[in-house]
Amino acid sequence: MMLKKLIPAAALLALAGAAQAQVTIYGLVDLSYGKNEALGDTKATLHSGGDDDSSQGNSATRVGIKGSTDVGSGFKANFKLETAGISMDGKVGTAPDTPFFSRAAWAGLSGSFGEVRVGRQDSVVFQSAIGFDLNGASNAACASCNAGIAGGILGKGRYSRQIQYIAPTLNGITAQVGYATIDTTVADSKAAAALGVTYAAGPLALAAASEASRVEGGNNSSMVAGSYDFGVAKLAVSYSPTKDAKGTIFGVTAPVAGFTVGMQYAKNSDTSAKGTEFFVNKEVLKNTYAYADYGTKKETGKDTKTAYAIGAIYTF
Repeated sequence: MMLKKLIPAAALLALAGAAQAQVTIYGLVDLSYGKNEALGDTKATLHSGGDDDSSQGNSATRVGIKGSTDVGSGFKANFKLETAGISMDGKVGTAPDTPFFSRAAWAGLSGSFGEVRVGRQDSVVFQSAIGFDLNGASNAACASCNAGIAGGILGKGRYSRQIQYIAPTLNGITAQVGYATIDTTVADSKAAAALGVTYAAGPLALAAASEASRVEGGNNSSMVAGSYDFGVAKLAVSYSPTKDAKGTIFGVTAPVAGFTVGMQYAKNSDTSAKGTEFFVNKEVLKNTYAYADYGTKKETGKDTKTAYAIGAIYTF
């Protein structure tokens, strides 16, 4: 009986807190048609970019909640919760144990000192590097993925049980550090630290980042990157010396007749595997983008594999 009384009371308190905070519901829906031979697809079909559709489309369909509350003394409390990829059949994630909020589940504090975040979030290397992949590390045609260097160029994705500190930007320079504790749900897990530094001034952007492996015997990840926007075209290059994911990715994008057109080329220095990526996109309605991605994967002594996706992305 007491429990029945407590549940509505807790709900009312949550609603009251939300009313005082600046809370936003956001998301992305990606619907596409295509296939990816590199991951074993033999027939083209419809996909929504969910976790079990990760071989297709440009992005992962997901929904998130984020908020910020003024807690006084010049500080703000912040949080972000973001679901796993949502597939065409409505599944959130793939494996039965996939966390519902697998893309983000963190809370923190910000102010003049910078920002601290605690919980599940993108790795420091990923946050430092993603802006230099000119197609946002697309699912279907990812050049660095097909070359086998994404784990070095973009780091290892996202981690639970980590704390990150983002310093205030000074003269275009932003530093970010992270520390992840042992994850008891992962075999051979170990604590690991990470550091990233980015610089942005006008058309020029630079970045360097490194993170220790979170598993015993794993490889550390590190990268350097730079880009320059000439107006008529933007060029970007990223390099990773990471063991087993060593390589370089070059990219160029340009506005053409109202479209954004681009290409990227990646090569693995250890295996000579190559990935190419061609893409075009355009905003066709407010917050709605049509796109086409095409990529290839070429490994020594093997046939070239292709991937493509034609779709639309709606953001809210």
